[in-house]
Amino acid sequence: MPLASPVGLLALALLATPPKAPEPSRPDECETASPRLELTAEPPARQPVVCGSPRMSTTFRFDSLLLPESVRIQERERFEDVAVGRTTLTLVSPKNMVAGERFTVEVCFVDGAAPACASFLLVGHPGLGMQQVEVFRQPRPVASYQQAEREARAEAQQLREEVRQLRAELGAPEGLRGVFASGLLGKQGIACKDLTDRFIQPEGNALSPEDVRSCRAEGRVAVEVWLLNPGAVPWTAGGAVLRGPKGEVLKPLPLWQPEPILPSEPGVITKRQGRVVVEVLASATEARGTYTLTLWDAEHKRTVILGNVTFP
Repeated sequence: MPLASPVGLLALALLATPPKAPEPSRPDECETASPRLELTAEPPARQPVVCGSPRMSTTFRFDSLLLPESVRIQERERFEDVAVGRTTLTLVSPKNMVAGERFTVEVCFVDGAAPACASFLLVGHPGLGMQQVEVFRQPRPVASYQQAEREARAEAQQLREEVRQLRAELGAPEGLRGVFASGLLGKQGIACKDLTDRFIQPEGNALSPEDVRSCRAEGRVAVEVWLLNPGAVPWTAGGAVLRGPKGEVLKPLPLWQPEPILPSEPGVITKRQGRVVVEVLASATEARGTYTLTLWDAEHKRTVILGNVTFP
């Protein structure tokens, strides 16, 4: 029996080696951070994470009296405002806060009981900043557990709806037949309105919104945004959030973006636009009022913000 050549052995080895699985994307820590924190007598292994967004006000509410002179904030001079109350600490994050940037926040309590002090990690995020954080040093009240249970149920309902939607799409017909099969028409049909001349945007958007429209269907609303990419590299949406007039946050279903939005070619008259569709579960009485839509890429660096977003 002839011996295999070195080249043949190498080929066999390569064929026998399973392809390396792609690295899973790191979960967004602000997606899982809780606005209710419990302190224990023993210091935690890791500082609790609280998320903030540029120029957003975040208020810590404690169930114990604070020592005002004990408050320590890393790079305090950069914050727009800092206000210390008897049981509250309000921070207005820096306007130039960078996504992923971290600031240590420390407080101590008047009574000196354990834990005598607490430390938190304020993490920059383009859209998931927290407006209020409850910090419990004593046993949590029943109302807090009830609120957490309601939020868990809402999140579970959204996950069930995502699974139902994915299953329905796998066997759904195309075109208008698919619209009827989805059940989204309801009795009122699907209402849409053009927001192109109504939305507002701050300076510094990474992409330029060109056309915007919102729609309401049975049990959900959506925003379709056509964007122009003036940058040098393609842009793909990594996440989005709709923030309401009272600071309430609507987290969307998985975003739909047909393809990365390519940079605009200099000197070319025809605009090279790309679109992103943001869809949120909402009953007929929900998603009313004026919202702000924030989109960000996977690195949380190139963001797009649209204000004055309303739904039919």
